[in-house]
Amino acid sequence: MISSSKVAKEALKTHDVEFSGRPKLLGQQKLSYNGKDISFSPNGSYWREMRKLCVVHVLSSRRVTSFSSIINCEVKQMIKKISRHASSLKVTNLNEVLISLTCAIICRIAFGRRYEDEGTERSRFQELLNECEAMLSIFFVSDYVPFLGWIDKLSGLQARLEKSFKELDKFSQEVIEEHMDPNRRTSKEEDIIDVLLQLKKKRSFSTDLTIDHIKAVFMV
Repeated sequence: MISSSKVAKEALKTHDVEFSGRPKLLGQQKLSYNGKDISFSPNGSYWREMRKLCVVHVLSSRRVTSFSSIINCEVKQMIKKISRHASSLKVTNLNEVLISLTCAIICRIAFGRRYEDEGTERSRFQELLNECEAMLSIFFVSDYVPFLGWIDKLSGLQARLEKSFKELDKFSQEVIEEHMDPNRRTSKEEDIIDVLLQLKKKRSFSTDLTIDHIKAVFMV
């Protein structure tokens, strides 16, 4: 435990490389395509390359500023929704409304579309999101006692993880194929998938971007 500024300096500055990694947990590695994203990849040349990709191209100040119109649009939609509820004397669950706002903004920035008004697709996306969050934080015995990994199989957790990954991969593939469709109706603002596909085509990085790299990055 870090209990003083001196120890914090030792851990976060003097010996930051030694403390920069994190354990390879089963759920995290599976859902991040074996650490191909920026959150769960080990510190090294690959991580630095992916960080550069995200900082310079995906989340640069210019690009983040370009997302302001999306944010303004979604905030206006939220205000209208609250106003309708107030007019009809309907109780508004602000927690639900704010979560919905955040989800809509992220989806439009990342995928170029919102799932809030799409019925079955919205339910599918929300269920997938909730399940992935659960799998990232769930306790797998094999993470701590590898030779007892059979317990994860017996309990059904490993099968559940495999199912979650397949659903995530299927969803990701559909989103990417939709963006690669030449007849797709595009908006004025490039979303994150558009940017990553362009970088893959240009081959401007030492790491040869694959579809799995793109899936891993936008999953974060």
